[in-house]
Amino acid sequence: MTAPTELAELLARIPDFEQALALHRDLEPDTAINLSVAENVLVYQDSMQKMVFDHIDLLPERYIHYITPYGTPELRQEVAALLSRAFGVEVPWDDVFGVGGVGSALECLAFALQDAPREGEAGPPPLKEGDAVLLPAPYWQGFNWSFEQRPKLTCVPVPLATEGPDRFRLTLDAIREEYWRYYRVHAEYPRLLALTNPHNPLGVNYGKALLDEIYGWVLEETEMHIISDEIYAHSQVDGVRVPFTSAFALDAYRRAPERIHVVWGFAKDFGLSGFRTGFVVSNYGPVRRAMLGTAGIEEKKHPMPWFTPVDSLKHYVLGELLESTVNGVGAELYTTYAMRRYKELLSASFEKVRARLVERRIDFVHTEGDNPAQFFWLDLTAYLGKRKGKEPCAPQKFTPSHEMDPDEQWLFEYLRCEPTEVTLLPGQTMHCPAPGFFRLCFTAYQPDVVCKAIDRVAQALALLK
Repeated sequence: MTAPTELAELLARIPDFEQALALHRDLEPDTAINLSVAENVLVYQDSMQKMVFDHIDLLPERYIHYITPYGTPELRQEVAALLSRAFGVEVPWDDVFGVGGVGSALECLAFALQDAPREGEAGPPPLKEGDAVLLPAPYWQGFNWSFEQRPKLTCVPVPLATEGPDRFRLTLDAIREEYWRYYRVHAEYPRLLALTNPHNPLGVNYGKALLDEIYGWVLEETEMHIISDEIYAHSQVDGVRVPFTSAFALDAYRRAPERIHVVWGFAKDFGLSGFRTGFVVSNYGPVRRAMLGTAGIEEKKHPMPWFTPVDSLKHYVLGELLESTVNGVGAELYTTYAMRRYKELLSASFEKVRARLVERRIDFVHTEGDNPAQFFWLDLTAYLGKRKGKEPCAPQKFTPSHEMDPDEQWLFEYLRCEPTEVTLLPGQTMHCPAPGFFRLCFTAYQPDVVCKAIDRVAQALALLK
C-alpha cells in the first residue's frame, strides 16, 4: 500500500524517530516487520483479550460524565495495590496520580519540580528553565520531548562505554564525571537525574548495590532530584542474576522521599501502548499540589493532568482490567495471573529469539543472567561502511531529529528495503555514543515472526560481507 506523498513526507518530518516509525507502519506492505517500536503483544494476545476485553460491555452511563483527570480514589487505590506488589513496598494510593501516558507523567514532573517547596517542607531549590537533566546514554528519545519541548529543561547524555568487557554498564563514575564536566563548562550544576530501570534499550536491571551508591551520592553531594522510570518493572525473565529493585525499596527513599519520584504505565508490561495511561508516584509537596491543582487559589493553577487526563473511558477499561478475576469471584486477580503468565511468555520468547540470533551469527550486547526487558541491543558495527555499491531503496527515508552517522542511517534504510523489509531502531536516535548499534524489540510480534525477521536481516547482512 502506497501512502499519499503529503502524508509520507509529514511522517518523515516527525522529530521523534520511534513515533514516526510507529505511525509509518500502517503505510508499509503487509510483509514488512517493524521491530523498532517498543510494544508488547505477548500478554494481550495470550490472555487479556479473551479474559478481560471480550467481556467489557458498552460504556455505562456513569462514565459519559466528566471525571477526575488524575484518577478517582478507587482507580488510584487499585493501581497503588498493583505497584505495591510489583515494587515490593507499600505504595500509598494518594501518592499515585494518573495522566495520559508515561511521557506525560515525565512532563508533569518536569513542570512540577519547577515549583518551590513551601516553608517547612524539605526539598532542594526549584528547577528552572534550562536546567540540565542527566540521562545515561543510550536512552529512550522520548525524554527529550517530555523534558525539553515545553518544560524547557536540557537533556544531557551520560555516555556509557561502548567497548571492553563492561561496555554499556552504568557506573556512578560515569554519572559523576558528566555531572562535573557539565559544571565546568556551564558553571551550573545539573538538577535532575533520570534513570530507566529496567533499562530501555539495554533491558538490564540496575542492582541494589549500584542504586544505593548512585542515590546516596546524589542525596549527599548534589541538589538533584531523581526520576525513576520503571515502566518495564514487570518485564522480567526467568533466571535473572540481578533482580529488579524499585527506587521506593531503597534506603535513600526512606531518607529523602521528597527527592525521589517514580513513573509507571500500562503500555509495556500489559501491552496497551496505544491506550496512553501512565502514573506519577510522588509524595513531594510541589508535585502533589501540581497534580491535584491545590497550589493555591491565588496562583490559579489547574491540575496538571487536566491537560493530559485519565478520561472516563480509560477509567472504565482500567477498572475492568484491575478488578477482573480468573476462574470466578474470589479467585486470583487477573493482573496477578497475567504478570505470572507474562513472565513465562517473555522468557520463552527471549530464549527463542536469542537462539535464532546466535544461530544466524548476529551479534548483540547481553551478559548471561542479565534481564532483557523487551529488547536485544544488536551490535552491527561490523557492517558499517560496507555498502559495496548498493543503494538503499527503503520506501520512505526518515530524517532524524539530530545528526546520525551516515553509515548507520544507510544500514537502517538498507534493512528496510525489499526483500528484507525489517525496521530496527538506530542506536544514535537514542543518543548512543557510537554508531552501529540497533534496538530490536522482540515483543512487538509473536516469536515466530521475530525469528523470521532475524532470518531476513541475516541474509541481507551476508550480502555486505
